[in-house]
Amino acid sequence: MTRPSLTLLLVEDSPEDRNTYRSFLQEVGEYSYTFLEEEDAEQALEVCCARPVDCILLDYHLPGMDGLKFLRRLKERAGSHAPPVVMLTGRGNERIATQALKDGAADYLVKSDVTPDSLFRAVRNTLEREQLRRQLQAESAERMRLRVEHQRLAAVVADSSYFIGFASQQGQMQYLNPAGRQMVGVEKEDVTQLKVTDFYGPEEKLLSEEQLTPALQETGRWRGEFRLRNLSTGNTIPVQHDLFFVPDEEGQPVALATLALDISEQKRQEQEAQQRAEFEQYLAGIVGHDLRNPISAITLSAVMVLRRRDLDERMRDALNRILSSAERAHRLIDTTLDFTQARLGGGLRVVRKPLDFQELTQQVVDEVQLNFPEREVEVLHQGRSQGDWDADRMAQVLSNLVTNALRYSPRGTPVRVTTRGEAQAVILEVHNQGPPIPSELLPRLFAPMKRREPSDGASGRSLGLGLFIVDHVIRAHGGSIDVHSDARQGTTFTVRVPRQPPSYAQESSSG
Repeated sequence: MTRPSLTLLLVEDSPEDRNTYRSFLQEVGEYSYTFLEEEDAEQALEVCCARPVDCILLDYHLPGMDGLKFLRRLKERAGSHAPPVVMLTGRGNERIATQALKDGAADYLVKSDVTPDSLFRAVRNTLEREQLRRQLQAESAERMRLRVEHQRLAAVVADSSYFIGFASQQGQMQYLNPAGRQMVGVEKEDVTQLKVTDFYGPEEKLLSEEQLTPALQETGRWRGEFRLRNLSTGNTIPVQHDLFFVPDEEGQPVALATLALDISEQKRQEQEAQQRAEFEQYLAGIVGHDLRNPISAITLSAVMVLRRRDLDERMRDALNRILSSAERAHRLIDTTLDFTQARLGGGLRVVRKPLDFQELTQQVVDEVQLNFPEREVEVLHQGRSQGDWDADRMAQVLSNLVTNALRYSPRGTPVRVTTRGEAQAVILEVHNQGPPIPSELLPRLFAPMKRREPSDGASGRSLGLGLFIVDHVIRAHGGSIDVHSDARQGTTFTVRVPRQPPSYAQESSSG
């Protein structure tokens, strides 16, 4: 059996006495000893601070420093971590013995009375007392730590704006913090007279029986939206409620914790948001119905008048301006309706039909170029371009990107439009030269109402919704859009749209 090891420091200026102590302790043989020996008190203090020592055998009479001074110096330097000391002296002196014990010595022996057994008992008892002292010290420190943690936790609970309460497993209230008492309208002295369910209204009590209690019994916890009742006013408060059992050290439930966060403000904001959404839908209906009809009537009337042969040139110009303005009004209405539909979260509706993306691209480029007759647009096609897309929506994407490229690039520079067929998708790239998009605008480029000034300095009359709607059209097709812009390479918008809806493509590949 392996013997426990001990490191003993022998602080003794007599070599004969040091040999005696070593032989006495080794004679008993219950420990495996490592002996450190010092004749000088200062050197002995250095050793105590430099390496771990289990016990010190200290001679009272040392050159330059007596044992009492050594004890005081040791306490100053090592504090509570100082190793225990057994003091030995050549002659008995009750005053010195008493003072040594007061100054921290664990035991006091007269050299002439020392035997192997008495020295061993002194060392062993000293070590046992030291072990007990350190254990009590650690327990005291742990109790202090727990007390401080408890005080901090109590302060957090007391100052929290949450409803925080504790109850027995049967629901009898034991504690409720100030915020909780204010929320449910009770005084501190009345808390222990109430049950958790006293804060529930009739509907909540039914919900508690049907959901809360079964969940607590099955999983030990229930969380969700709930309503608590103020006992003073009778009003109900919407809360985010959390109920759970508090376990003991063995994992057995000993209490029921109940937490609640007042979400009245959140509910108010949600209601306001719902009202705004309903108003936007109502407004969209007005725009879509009440404005389209008179504009259509204006357009039809202008077309009918233009068919007359007796109109002079000035009248025809005026009617053409009316038609142009009516068409622009139609486009603004369509853009506004698309924006409203996308913003309300329903997404843009797309009607997919077989389509050749190359043909659509060429058609849209030809139409856009009529408004920019002096500009050059290069159109390049690579690979197969057939798929199922909404032609009108994809025309919106093409028209917006090509128009922007022409509008935001210097005159005399070409715009390049490229379509490229991949296995499952078609890639569209629209590139233009000129000043890059400002870096601070890039993260918000597809947000509504974000516009930059055209390169020709003309003031735009758009609503700043084009790229916002483009982004939603692409997403409605299950695709993506990215932009790269710098001064050297110019600006490139890259659109990737799957040939088929994602669910159809997955079914085709699995089949």
